[in-house]
Amino acid sequence: MKRFVAGILTTLLVSTAYAGPVKLSLHQLRGPLHLVIDTDFDTTNSLVYIGPRSVTVIGATWTPATAMELATQIKRVTDRPVTAVIDTSPDPECCGGNGYWRRIGAKIYAIGVTDDLLKTTCAERDWRTRKNHPGYPILPLVMPTDVRADEFELQDGNVRAFYLGPTHTAGDIFVYFPREQLLDAGSILKSHLRNLADADLYAYPRTLHKLQRMHLEIRTVIAGHCSAVHGPSLITQYLRMLKEHSQGNGRR
Repeated sequence: MKRFVAGILTTLLVSTAYAGPVKLSLHQLRGPLHLVIDTDFDTTNSLVYIGPRSVTVIGATWTPATAMELATQIKRVTDRPVTAVIDTSPDPECCGGNGYWRRIGAKIYAIGVTDDLLKTTCAERDWRTRKNHPGYPILPLVMPTDVRADEFELQDGNVRAFYLGPTHTAGDIFVYFPREQLLDAGSILKSHLRNLADADLYAYPRTLHKLQRMHLEIRTVIAGHCSAVHGPSLITQYLRMLKEHSQGNGRR
C-alpha cells in the first residue's frame, strides 16, 4: 500500500512539474544542422541533425516535456523520423528527456563512461538540479539503449561522437560534424567557466590539448550554455580561463 501511494505521489509531482509552458526554439544553423535553444531551467544549447532518411538529436534535453516539444518543432521542418538521440553528458539537461525519446522508439546512444555516471550519480545530480531549479521534476532514470566504447558515428559518418577525457564532468563528450566543420562542445566549452563542481581541473586542460592535437577542421563551435555560436578560438579562450582559475586558487 505504501509503495502504491508513493507511486501516485511521484506521478503527481512529475505531472505537475510538466504543467508549465516549455520555452524551447529550433533554428536552422547550417545545412542539415539546427540549433536548439532551451530556456526552461537554465539556457541550454544543443543540436538537431536532419539527415536524408532520419533525424539525430544531440542532447536529449531537460525533461520528457522539453523533448516532446522539440519533437513537435522538428515535425514542422521535416517528416523524417527521429531515430537516434545522443546523451552528451550525465547532466540532466543532456539526458533528462530520455524517457520521451525511448517511448517513441528512438535509440539513445552514449559513451560507456557517460552511461556509468548516469547509473552512479543520477540521484545526486537530480537533487542538485532541483535545489538550483525548484521547478525541475522528479524523473525516473531512463538509461541509454546503445552504449559504445569511446567513439561512434551516425548518419553515414556525418555525425561523429567521441570521448577524450574528463572535462566539465568525467563523462562529457564532443560531437563533430565534418561536412559542416562544426564542433558541438556541450558544457565542455563556454564563454564563461560557470559550474566547475564536477570538473577535474587537472585533466580538463589535458583533454582540451588532446582535442587540439586532433587537428580537426573547425569553423564553428557550439557551446552548451551562455551564447551558443563561437569560432574555434573558444578552445584556447577556455584553456586560458582554466589556467587563470587554477592560478587564482594557488595551483601551479
